[in-house]
Amino acid sequence: MDHVDKIRAEHLSVYYGKKPALKDVSLGIRDREITALIGPSGCGKSTFLRCLNRMNDTVSSARIEGQVLLDGKNIYAPGSDVVELRRRVGMVFQRPNPFPQSIFDNVAFGPRVLRLDKGGNLGEIVEQSLRGAALWDEVKDNLKQDALSLSLGQQQRLCIARVLAVKPEVMLMDEPCSALDPIATLEIEELMRRLKADYTIVIVTHNMQQAARVSDWTGFFWLGELVEFGATRELFTNPRQQLTQDYIQGRAG
Repeated sequence: MDHVDKIRAEHLSVYYGKKPALKDVSLGIRDREITALIGPSGCGKSTFLRCLNRMNDTVSSARIEGQVLLDGKNIYAPGSDVVELRRRVGMVFQRPNPFPQSIFDNVAFGPRVLRLDKGGNLGEIVEQSLRGAALWDEVKDNLKQDALSLSLGQQQRLCIARVLAVKPEVMLMDEPCSALDPIATLEIEELMRRLKADYTIVIVTHNMQQAARVSDWTGFFWLGELVEFGATRELFTNPRQQLTQDYIQGRAG
């Protein structure tokens, strides 16, 4: 069976002012699989992730060369619809960031803004999204409750539900478990495994065990370059590059 790249970066370089943050990275992200990006702090993983839905557009000093193709179309082409791009390619951040509103209004926010709730099925969208994020059973009787009163793990699943509500195709996760305790972390990992049946997932993580547990593919970044990319099991057990092996075994970084 041919594997399809949902997203493809081609010769992607990013500069903040004159300083290169990413250098000539080419990488294919496969559809409905989990790709993990690992490497030390400041090596370009999050910069790469933010290129995939043009979050770097918000940084005035950022300059981007190369292409990012989503279903074969360059998202940096002139006239690209960035709002539509960010609906299709959603982002979950390092720290849970619910809005100071009710649980219901958090999940309903995107569909309301994008007018996806025509026909009055907003309650249905909210329920489906909370179910998708494995949170419905915990909150279904308290949808009017302030989202900020939830535990951090629940808040992060709420943020995932908020992304799911706008019907994305890709989910980007920037260290989604770094603020969470081990039990909440395992819940998010279990959720990611379930979500990949329907979504393409890219996760940046500092936790190499996490990358090994949840991902199908892993890219190892070092000083803005992609050192190695391959099937996760292969990369962790039989890396092609010495630097990859040194990093995985704790001798570098």
